[in-house]
Amino acid sequence: WPGGAAVGSGTEDLLWGAVAEALDPVRHVEDTWEQSKLERRIRDYFRKAARGLEFQARPWHVLVNEYADCVFASLFQALGDRPWLSQADFLLVLDAGVRDTFPPQAIAAVPQLDFERAVLAAHDRAFEEQRFLPMLWELLQNYIPKGGKTAKKVYDAFEFGRKAASRMSAWEQDPNEVKAFVSKWADSAISHLSRNTMGDPSCALAEEPAAELLHALLGAGALPVPLAAEHGHPPSGWPFV
Repeated sequence: WPGGAAVGSGTEDLLWGAVAEALDPVRHVEDTWEQSKLERRIRDYFRKAARGLEFQARPWHVLVNEYADCVFASLFQALGDRPWLSQADFLLVLDAGVRDTFPPQAIAAVPQLDFERAVLAAHDRAFEEQRFLPMLWELLQNYIPKGGKTAKKVYDAFEFGRKAASRMSAWEQDPNEVKAFVSKWADSAISHLSRNTMGDPSCALAEEPAAELLHALLGAGALPVPLAAEHGHPPSGWPFV
C-alpha cells in the first residue's frame, strides 16, 4: 500500500493492474474462461459494485464494507465453483476498486492507516461470508425443501451462527479453537432458530439433520480459510459435532 497522510484516488485505472496481478498466481488453473475474459469480468464486478451505494448518506467505512459485500457476492456467484478462487488474494484489488469507484470526496480526508485497516477488515469479512453463503444454500436443499419460510429461517440461523463464531478473537492461534469455533457456531445457530420458532427449533430442523448439515458444511470447507490453514479441516464424521 502506498504511504501518505490521507487517501487519494489515482487518475489512472488502478483496477486494471491490480486484477492482473491478483490473477497471476492462479490464472494457469482457470480452464473455462479465456484470460482476457476472466480479467474483464472481474474488473466489471469491482466497477459495478459501487453502483447504488449511498455516498451522501453513509459513513465511508460502512460504504467500504457494503462495497466489499457486493464485490464478493458477485465473485462467488459467478466463480464459486473454481477451486482457485479461495487461493486468490483480492485485497489490493479491493483497495484499487475503492479508490477507482468511490467519489474522491468520500475518502479524501481519511487517514491512510485507517483506510488500509478498514479495507483489510472488509476484505477478510466479506470474502469469508460470501464464500460460505452459496455453500450453505446448496447444502441446505438436501435437508429442507427449497423455498418457504422454514428454509429461510434455517439459512438465517446458520449464517448468524457462523458470523457470531467468526467474531471470536484469536481463534487462529489456539489449537482447541476449531472446537470452540464450531461450538459457538452451533450454539448461536440453534439459539437464533429457537427465537424464530417460538422456542421450538426442531420444528424447523430436527437435531439429527441439523448435525448432518453441520457435518456437510464442515466437509465442504465451511471453516474460515485462516482457521483451516492453521489447524486443518476436521475429519469426516467428526464426533465432536
